[in-house]
Amino acid sequence: MKPKTGSAVLLAAITFVALLVGPVWAQGKISLTAPVPAFNQAYRGANGYWGDCSMGTNGCPDSIDGAGCLITSFAMVLGYYNVTLSIPRDSSCTGTARTGMNPGILNDWLKTHGGYGQCGNDIGSCCLEWTHLPSQISVTQYVNRSESGVDSTAERIIDQSLRQGYPVICGVNWGGYCHGSTTQSEDCHWVVITGKVGSTYTIIDPYNPDTTNPAGVRTTLDDGTFGAYTIDRYVVVAGNVPSAKLANLHLALSFSPRGLTVPGATQERFLTITGAEPNTQLLLYVRVIDPHGNATYAYYGSGTDANLRYARDRRSLYQTPRPFSNGTFVLNRGPTKGEDAGTWTWEVWGEDPARPGNTYGYEIAAYTISSSGAQVQTGIALVLSLAIFVAGLLYISVLLRPGT
Repeated sequence: MKPKTGSAVLLAAITFVALLVGPVWAQGKISLTAPVPAFNQAYRGANGYWGDCSMGTNGCPDSIDGAGCLITSFAMVLGYYNVTLSIPRDSSCTGTARTGMNPGILNDWLKTHGGYGQCGNDIGSCCLEWTHLPSQISVTQYVNRSESGVDSTAERIIDQSLRQGYPVICGVNWGGYCHGSTTQSEDCHWVVITGKVGSTYTIIDPYNPDTTNPAGVRTTLDDGTFGAYTIDRYVVVAGNVPSAKLANLHLALSFSPRGLTVPGATQERFLTITGAEPNTQLLLYVRVIDPHGNATYAYYGSGTDANLRYARDRRSLYQTPRPFSNGTFVLNRGPTKGEDAGTWTWEVWGEDPARPGNTYGYEIAAYTISSSGAQVQTGIALVLSLAIFVAGLLYISVLLRPGT
C-alpha cells in the first residue's frame, strides 16, 4: 500500500533532516569521568599566586605567566588524576611549604626533579623534560597531519582516549605564526581537551587574561583565548582514572579552638564531608605532621573506640572501607597531641578501595601550639598566688587594727 501524499512528504522531510544531522548525532558527546580542574597560568593574585614565579633552571628567564601554558596544562591533568605533590619552604616560589597541585607547585617540583632541560641555543634550561614528569602518569605523543582540522587518525585516537577517561594535552596554533616576533608556527600554545560535543572538542585554555582569576577558560577548540585553534602535536596522558562517584568529594578539617593554642589545651577536631554519593565505599586517611616534620597516621582502634591513635605506618582512619554521609562529625576530643611548640599540620583525603593510592578530596589544615604557653600558664599561677598572699596580708592587718 502506498502512503498518502502528505505522509510521503513528511517522510521525505524527516529523511532529509536525518541525513543532515545524522553525522552529528552519530558522533554524540564524550565526557571524562570527572571534572578537570582549571588553572590560569597568568594568575598573580595575593593568595597562592604562581603567575610571576620563575620557570626552569640554570638562569632560564621565563615565568609561568608568559611561558607556562604547558606545565599549567599538566597541572590540570595531574589534578584530574588527584596527584598531590609536597614542596618544602626552601624550594617554594612563595616562600612557604605547600602540598597539593597547581602550576606553581608543579613548577617548583620540576625544578628539583630534573624536569627542565635545554631548548636549543636558548638561555638556561627552560624546556619540559617529558620523561621527568611525576610517575603517576604516562604520556604518549602524536602528530596531527591536517593543517586545517583534525585528521581521521588523530580524531580516532583522541576520541578513544577520552572514552577511556584520559585527558589529551595538545599544542595548537591559530594562524601562520605564533604571537610576538617568533617565526615558530606550531605548538604556539598548549591546551587540555576534556571532551567532545558533536564535531568540536571542549577544552580548558590555560591562558585567562584576568590575572586575578586562578581558573583557566573553559571553551572549545574553535573558540580559544587567541582564536580558532588547529592541533599540531597532541599528548595522551594516562593514569588512574578517577571514579565518577568520588569525583565531587570534598573534605575539610577544622579545629576548636583554632589557630594559636597552648600546650595541653582541650581541642575538638572536626571533619566535614560534602559531595559524597550514597553507599559509595571509601577509605579515609588522616595524616598528622608535627613541628619537626615527623608524620603519623591517625586511626581508630576499633569500631567502638572514640579516641584517635597514631602510627608511623600507613593506615586508614577506619580499619575497613565504609560509606560516608555528607555532614560534619567529630574526629575526637581531647588535649592537643604532644606538648611540642610549633605548627601541627593535618592532612585528610579519601581513596577508592578498588584503586588504592588514587586520592579524592585532599585537604590540609593546621594549628599552632604557642611556645610561651607553659610560661604564660606558670605566670598566671604566680600572679594568682601573689594576689592571694597580698589579700591575706591585708585581711590580717585589718584584724590586728586597734579597736577592731
